[in-house]
Amino acid sequence: MSKKTEMKRTYLIQRLQAPTKRDNPFSFGGGYQNGGLSSEAMALVRPIFSFDYMGSAEFEFGAVPSALNRLGECAASSELTTGIIEENGTIYYLTPESIEDEVVDIIRKLRKDERSFRLKERCMLSEYFNKDRTYPVETRGWLELDNGFMFFVDEEMWTKTCALFEVGKEADDE
Repeated sequence: MSKKTEMKRTYLIQRLQAPTKRDNPFSFGGGYQNGGLSSEAMALVRPIFSFDYMGSAEFEFGAVPSALNRLGECAASSELTTGIIEENGTIYYLTPESIEDEVVDIIRKLRKDERSFRLKERCMLSEYFNKDRTYPVETRGWLELDNGFMFFVDEEMWTKTCALFEVGKEADDE
């Protein structure tokens, strides 16, 4: 069991979409190829998900690789855990064990209404579940950049991400 970690305020959440044959050249800027991900790292994530264009500089300059590196470090030290939230739909998550309770709480709040978080850009988790929506929501996963956790509505995307980080899928129904 790991010790509790002090979390930062959730402000940046990178939206993830289904994988595509070509990388979106507008997904990242800041002068970094692949947003700072190495060609090898990009080749690993490309068949799992693609990055939505977020439209703000805060998502550039290595923010995405930094969050993925934190997850990788947690995986290497066996501090990464997975779970499932069943609450008016299914949400799968991957998080450092030390912040799991807080992460589940954040995801539940985002599911209901993200406005209280005052995010830099829209997360759109609640829109995904809104049956009355008038436009399609292409987002299937999210990478929270401030604390380094991921959550998905797409089970296959979650399963492949778990395999990438070599962590088991524990079906902890919350």
